[in-house]
Amino acid sequence: MPVSRRDGLKVEVLGPLRAYAGGRELALGPPKQRATFAILALRGGRAVSRDELIDGIWGASPPATAVGSLHTYLSGLRRALAGSGDPSLPLTSSRRGYTLRLDPARLDLAVVERLAAQARDSRARQDPGAAVGAYDRALAHWHPGSALSGLPGPLAAAHRTWLSELRLSLQLERAESLLSLGRPEPAAAQLQRHVPDNPYHERLSALLMTALSRSGRTADALAHYHGLRRRLADDLGIDPTAELRSLYGSLLAGHPDGAVPVAAAPVRPAQLPQGVGRFVGRADAVRQVLDAARAPSSGASRIAMIVGVGGVGKTALAVHCGHQLADAYPDGQLYVNLRGFDPKRPAGAPADVLHTLLTSLGATAIPPAEEARIALWRSLVRGKRLLLVLDNAESADQLDGLLPGGGPSFTLVTSRNRLGGLAVRYSARRVTLSPFSAGESLELLSGAIGGARVAAEAATARRLAELCGHLPLALRIVADQVSAGPPPRIADLVADLEDVRSRLDTLTVPGDELASVRGALSCSYAKLHTEDAHAFRLLGLLPGGSIRPETAAALLDVPAPAAAETLRSLAAQNLLEAAGDRYVIHDLTRIYAEEACRGGETAASRRRSLERALRWHIRTLARFHTAGEPPLPFTVEDGAAGGEPRFADRQALVAWCARDGENLGPLVRTAQRIGCHDAAWQLAYLLFDYFCVAGQARDWAQTLQIGLRSTELLGDRRAEAALRNHLGVAHSRMGRGAAAVEQWEQGLSLAEETGDDVVRTGLLGNLAAALREAADVPAALRHAEQALTLTRRTGSLHHRAGCLDLLCRLHLDRGDFRSARRYGVPGLAAARRCRDALLEANVLIHLGLAEHGLGDAEAAERCFREALSLRAAHGDRAHEALALFGPAELQRAAGSGRPGGAGRARESPAERGAREGLAASGPAADGDGGCAVPPDRGAVRPWR
Repeated sequence: MPVSRRDGLKVEVLGPLRAYAGGRELALGPPKQRATFAILALRGGRAVSRDELIDGIWGASPPATAVGSLHTYLSGLRRALAGSGDPSLPLTSSRRGYTLRLDPARLDLAVVERLAAQARDSRARQDPGAAVGAYDRALAHWHPGSALSGLPGPLAAAHRTWLSELRLSLQLERAESLLSLGRPEPAAAQLQRHVPDNPYHERLSALLMTALSRSGRTADALAHYHGLRRRLADDLGIDPTAELRSLYGSLLAGHPDGAVPVAAAPVRPAQLPQGVGRFVGRADAVRQVLDAARAPSSGASRIAMIVGVGGVGKTALAVHCGHQLADAYPDGQLYVNLRGFDPKRPAGAPADVLHTLLTSLGATAIPPAEEARIALWRSLVRGKRLLLVLDNAESADQLDGLLPGGGPSFTLVTSRNRLGGLAVRYSARRVTLSPFSAGESLELLSGAIGGARVAAEAATARRLAELCGHLPLALRIVADQVSAGPPPRIADLVADLEDVRSRLDTLTVPGDELASVRGALSCSYAKLHTEDAHAFRLLGLLPGGSIRPETAAALLDVPAPAAAETLRSLAAQNLLEAAGDRYVIHDLTRIYAEEACRGGETAASRRRSLERALRWHIRTLARFHTAGEPPLPFTVEDGAAGGEPRFADRQALVAWCARDGENLGPLVRTAQRIGCHDAAWQLAYLLFDYFCVAGQARDWAQTLQIGLRSTELLGDRRAEAALRNHLGVAHSRMGRGAAAVEQWEQGLSLAEETGDDVVRTGLLGNLAAALREAADVPAALRHAEQALTLTRRTGSLHHRAGCLDLLCRLHLDRGDFRSARRYGVPGLAAARRCRDALLEANVLIHLGLAEHGLGDAEAAERCFREALSLRAAHGDRAHEALALFGPAELQRAAGSGRPGGAGRARESPAERGAREGLAASGPAADGDGGCAVPPDRGAVRPWR
């Protein structure tokens, strides 16, 4: 019969697997198909990948036919679920895997976990009666027979074990609540039924002995103890825990009934260290850890790992979360420092750590063999709700034997490594810590040295946090230095930290190597393999904050795949951080790497590595060359084939530079610092397109000044002329017209001296544009015509298109629309042959104004629309505004009835768009706001 949505899918896993819809049971098919359904149902509405399903059904050695069989099972399940009544089948697939949409209220396990949480909440509120009621409702969901009985595969087996432990744990908690209510007889009767299946369970025995004693059956309680002691000695070779022995002694001493505390034993371990005091920030990371601890278990113990670079606050976060979770783990909290990165002592051997853990739980007869210790450890923790914090782990291998084999415990691991093996083998949740945000850094400083002091030197405090790289360890060190003794000003400490050469010396606690940034980083560095350590040192030579795999390949002189693998390895050890197509190195980490490089690499090796990286950047930036573009004023060295990216157009080149912008200027400075003067000026020259679009004129000018200094040191006057041309453009962008003209005139003298017609053309074009802005149109025309003549000798199509565009613009200024059109039409053709969208849009705008002046409104509007389409597609606000200005002029002319645009109507939407776009694009040239041609300084493409 049809099934209503109200009677949707219901699933039972606390016994034999069953699914119902519409009041009738669904036929889920053969055992492996049923196991597939169970995995999907237990996943709680989350996607399960094909590989996870195969692993859960067949384990580590699936047959060759596993994929085909799985598809058959999924098809069979879809047919079975067709009777669920849901118009869209509850079993769906996506790129992430397969999902069974199931209301948690319709899965018995989810209902039990909700009721168990209610019961524990009632116990925390000292309401044992309500707790017993919730436990009874939860335990009523179990059905006769073993959970998931008859289902094959490792996942079903793991769940059977876990569900059995969950049921026992709820029974024990219910018994504790009955004892709190003064009802020991039903508690004892309930507990005795579970002893045969759990003969070594000491928590169960402690509760049973307490219940028997309070029921007036002390002799039975003592007899149970003797039986347990014999079983532990004969079968496991251990004695009862100290807590259980204490309970036995209390019974022998004849304590009155009720004088023995509920679950008197075992006294739970509480080994968490003290927290950092005022815990700052990390709200998202705390949430992730707490969610991992509270997430439904798949049978194995829950595991989360906190990873990050040394000093980022992993232990502080683990301890903070541990204290928040303590009440949820009533059997205790264990803490072990595994010393994975301690330079003074070796990492903790698993056998030694197991000895510590076993003694913490009261074991006295500890076997000598490591495997025997692992078996005993897992036997003792099975069924216990323990919080286990394993701090400073070196590797996943160090952790394997320390993890509980199953049960309701939660393990929290910290490490400087990513511990990929732990994530893969045990589905551990990884929480990666980065340095603090600026706000969190100031909050830490305010809490440590006082909010008033931080507020009094707010800007300096922000700079202090930046120099500490927002690393919590560094921030706590400087906070201590500011607070100790006669308090220095924050500014004094900032002055010390500004010196990169001594920054790590400042971030040190005297006499405590581990409480210093250098010490923390040196521990990670000491663990690197030889190849990774060599790469890490050389990466410290790069001055920027991010590293591309291709750049690393050039620096390390290895193929790109090998460089990418090295970067991944360093990121796995949290010395780098993956960020899209690149890797980020923390400021303090880079300083340490450079320091290590000075000690571990020769001066010649350091220089060769940097030269390779510089040449790679030069080759990369020089690869984009469109038809007719002016030739470069230098020869580019050949490099490894395919080693540099190719750019489809100028926009792609600029976008690539924008993503690498923080590195490019520092690279120029580095090149000059190490005496690679050719590389310094060539890099500065090649950044023309990027800085033209980026709008960072001040940074551009500073970069060009560095390049100019290198040309002077080389005595290369031709190179100096080329850079002075670019420096003039940068000054013009900053509104320094006189300084720009001075640079162009000096450059023109140098170009004429060296006979470089290409650079002369660019200088003449830029001077002509400057003269036009100064309203000296006749002089501007002479320079522009001279430049156009030179293009016939150089053959530069870009320069020719630019000259024709400029001449069109100059004739517009004179009101000679016919001459403007005579230059604009061939200028447009040349710009299109260049495939330069910016130049083409520029010519279209000027040609549209010429057509408008000649009275051809239709041709003018067509030009403006084409220009607007080009610039809007490229995100160019300045030219988009100029393209909008044309239609605005047309609308204004139409409003006044005068074709020449005389008169002034109310501002139209097109005019408003033009005005707002021009305002957004930056300062415009001085001029009459009512002129027929808009001011466009900085919008016309400058000349190389």
